[in-house]
Amino acid sequence: MAGLNIQLNADERPAVIGGGDRAAARPLAALARAGLTVRLCCADPEPWLRDLIESRAIDWRPRPATAADVAAARLVIAASAEPACVRDLRRLATDAGRPFHDAVTGGGDFVFEPPESTPAARDDPWQHVQVCLVGAGPGDPGLLTLDGERALRGADVVLYDRLVSPRLLSWAPAHAERVFVGKRRGHHHYRQAELNRHMIALARAGRRVLRLKGGDPFVFGRGGEELVELAAAGVATRAIPGITAGSGCATYADIPLTHRDHAAGCEFLTAHGQAGEMRHDWAALVRSRHTLVIYMGVMALTNLCPALVAHGMDPDTPAALIERGTTPEQRVLTGSVTSLPATARRHTVTSPAVLIVGSVVSLRETVRAARRGRLPDPAVDHPPVPRA
Repeated sequence: MAGLNIQLNADERPAVIGGGDRAAARPLAALARAGLTVRLCCADPEPWLRDLIESRAIDWRPRPATAADVAAARLVIAASAEPACVRDLRRLATDAGRPFHDAVTGGGDFVFEPPESTPAARDDPWQHVQVCLVGAGPGDPGLLTLDGERALRGADVVLYDRLVSPRLLSWAPAHAERVFVGKRRGHHHYRQAELNRHMIALARAGRRVLRLKGGDPFVFGRGGEELVELAAAGVATRAIPGITAGSGCATYADIPLTHRDHAAGCEFLTAHGQAGEMRHDWAALVRSRHTLVIYMGVMALTNLCPALVAHGMDPDTPAALIERGTTPEQRVLTGSVTSLPATARRHTVTSPAVLIVGSVVSLRETVRAARRGRLPDPAVDHPPVPRA
């Protein structure tokens, strides 16, 4: 198609975008480069647009575009897969004599051509891939990465774990099959070997399989085992990392895992080995003075805490147990490495929970006190109490 490259001088008239579909990404980038203001008209923008709205990078109107919007615009862009929305915007643009562009099909009165120096858009996460291993984060659906969201929206089958937020499942396409494959101690809907075979069979049948795992797939999540099995079967696989529970839960509890005055490093541990045993170098863990982040924290209270003290850890070392971290049900109990087990029993803490041991835990109260407008008096003893 023959065409002309036209440069528009910026003025106060906005470019109006109707609809909040992913197709709006390229027009938004091009308009931002050109310095044009943008008015977005849609009732329910996709999550990736909300950051732009909150930063006031675009003028959002939570309704469909009106004739007044279009009359005040320089350009009109439809970014919706709904034919009725596109049809209405095209009619309004024609009536007002405004150039129109359909961002989904690329048709209309003009097109967006990125300049030669513009980096190419990120590849589709499903390009040349049959299985995506995606980390869902520790609970808050907002912690899913943008790549994880894009992969989820293109899946045919979603195999999800127990700790995955139900809201994430709603982001998969309507046609996508959703299968719970989670595990609880002593109860598995799918044994790992059976799950691996099921993923391989689905991939060989041409399905796009998304394995949605809590936290990060490669941190105590068996993602490495699944990746090896899929690769050995010749299945093209991509892994998309997630925020692991140890990091996410600590942050939501106001506990920095490292701090120049407290800990120069942190170590992630599990309280349960392959056959139930814990093969940690206890003396080295105590000697390092690193922050210890222990997964399966409820089990760790009765097994790992006494072992640390027995190998030389100060019994008064601060410790915190974070139950259902990053979710609205989050509870944080603080104490010492010796007192915390009894506190947790008294308050009936259940899994999932992450245990954090180290002096950085004391910073939680410093932060919370500062938010209340006062700092704790270092001469006053602050007994450990459950924190919500």
